Amino acid sequence: MARRIHLRELRLGQTPLDPAQAHYLRDVLRLTDGSAVEVFDDAGATAPAVLHLLSDGTAAVSVENIVPAVTSGLRWTVASAVPKGDRADWMVEKLSELGATAFIPLATARSVVLPEGKNKRERWERLATESARQSRRAGVMRIEELTPLAKAVAGVRSRGWFLATEVPGIPIAEAISDARGVEALTLFIGPEGGWTAQEISAFTDAGMTPVKLTGTVLRVETAAIAAGAVVASLLADRT
Repeated sequence: MARRIHLRELRLGQTPLDPAQAHYLRDVLRLTDGSAVEVFDDAGATAPAVLHLLSDGTAAVSVENIVPAVTSGLRWTVASAVPKGDRADWMVEKLSELGATAFIPLATARSVVLPEGKNKRERWERLATESARQSRRAGVMRIEELTPLAKAVAGVRSRGWFLATEVPGIPIAEAISDARGVEALTLFIGPEGGWTAQEISAFTDAGMTPVKLTGTVLRVETAAIAAGAVVASLLADRT
């Protein structure tokens, strides 16, 4: 199986690789000049390519034919409060592996972690890219900026679910059955302190569905990944 190389956007002809990629391919993977590789971009396009290791230590890939991104199927997004420490990194990595279209870090009334600035977002973008390369998923999961809950709710243009223990929710299996054929779905995951009454009202006023995942209270990252796994396995591939 050909090694995968990520480019922001695929184009025909020869494209230089950044120094970190060149080092990884040459010195870590021990690929040789002329090796067959596969390149993919953020949007999900792929292409067979040839690796060129140049005498000055740089590297490039040449592409003759691009396979466009496949746009059919469910696009699903996770909008979640951010857990502490490296639990957030793990959550981003696993959501990417599962095939999430985007991750929106939420600022909620009871949020403990509010990752602002570009450093955390850039780290998550790197994790999403690396996960896409390893998992062979289509495209790269988009990482949004820290977003107030009200803005995230207003941005939902299709189906929305919010996981809740504060109000009765329908079992996720029932929600899956009701969502057959939808084009886009946003899953809202709250902080460990739960949603406030005002936030629940915002969801219900927007026509969103409260969903019950388990009979236990889950950590943020557990809930996000468990819900994502259900959607990816039971809904995303069967719409």
